[in-house]
Amino acid sequence: MVSRTVSLGSRMATVRLEHVVWEGLDEIAQREGRPVKDLCQELDGSRSDATPLTSAIRSYVLDYFRRSEAAD
Repeated sequence: MVSRTVSLGSRMATVRLEHVVWEGLDEIAQREGRPVKDLCQELDGSRSDATPLTSAIRSYVLDYFRRSEAAD
């Protein structure tokens, strides 16, 4: 597990995820030309209160690469 501190608007959050999930999120950010913090802010704003940010990030990374593979 790897912890990173990310800016979520006016607050900071420490997010602890598996190394491979961070690698996937970094790759998505690079492909999309967006900073990781922007992706995390977007995910934080779109998730329900019942969904932890870490779960939202994991799902996003998995869904992104599934869609990418299906498009090929």
